Amino acid sequence: MKKRISLICFLMLSFALLSGCGGSSSTSTAPAAEPAAPEAPAASQAAETPAEAPAAGAKVFGYVPTNMNNPFFHTIEAALREQIEANGDTLIAVDPQNDPQKQINQVEDLVVQKVDGIFLCPIDSASIKTALVTCSDKNVPVIAVDCGVDDDQYVVSTVQSNNYNAGVVVAEDMLANLPNGGKVAILSFPVAQSAVLRVNGFKDTVEGKLEVVIELDGQADTAKSLPASEDILQSTPDLAAFFAINDPSALGAVQAIEAAGKSGQILVYSVDGAPEGKMAILDDKITGTGAQSPLNIGKTSAEMMYKHLAGEEVEHEILVETFIINKANVSEFNPEGWQ
Repeated sequence: MKKRISLICFLMLSFALLSGCGGSSSTSTAPAAEPAAPEAPAASQAAETPAEAPAAGAKVFGYVPTNMNNPFFHTIEAALREQIEANGDTLIAVDPQNDPQKQINQVEDLVVQKVDGIFLCPIDSASIKTALVTCSDKNVPVIAVDCGVDDDQYVVSTVQSNNYNAGVVVAEDMLANLPNGGKVAILSFPVAQSAVLRVNGFKDTVEGKLEVVIELDGQADTAKSLPASEDILQSTPDLAAFFAINDPSALGAVQAIEAAGKSGQILVYSVDGAPEGKMAILDDKITGTGAQSPLNIGKTSAEMMYKHLAGEEVEHEILVETFIINKANVSEFNPEGWQ
């Protein structure tokens, strides 16, 4: 048996920073009003601690995100926890730290502990099948959160942003700012269905209008996107714009642009609508972002789990609305929290 995972319950965050695909039927959900935002612990403080013992008869659920360094996933956790604890139940959160094998191990450990259901944000949409089969064999329902899985017959439902549309709205705004065309670079993350859908929506919309000259894997991370962006700037000195699949990747591009002395000369677009992304728009560092609502993703995911456990029919795919935030409308959204 794999190493037993110590489980954590994180404090909720107030300053936040990400990302799917799905099945047969879909429902669109608009952004919810934002509750008081919880505070994310620093990465150095992310030591895992055991969850409190649940009350007799209470259900226990597991939450397995991509990583807990990204406040996007803290915000989803906060929305899940609010719904679950309101029902007198318990949520256990773990941190795979962007390691696909560790994520598989953690899901399987939660199954051994006989949780009543798992909320899963897959790191690798294909390799996670190993853990999904384990859940299926033990009758542990799984809701795919924020990102779909390749073998979606193993999940009850996929609740994610309308990621294809996020790429579309970003492309439309970029085209408005580059009416004469130009060269574009993409910072992608090909192992995640959500990121692939964003890129597809973007490419389909700019085809024949903008020239996508290079696409590199920024791994949805600022530190990894920085050197990738530096390489792009070296190879394409006349680059007009970056499209990054999330705000952290876009911030890596911003750092590279600033280091190259090209601030204000290259457009930067992303997907998220995170506080840092919105502040970067206000500071004229990011041009626009395809906004998500992790609050609604978490809330809806919890609702779908309870419906399933009650024997009710659940939509196999639920798409949460995405829309553009740019300099023209950023003041309508709280820069210190998620929509």
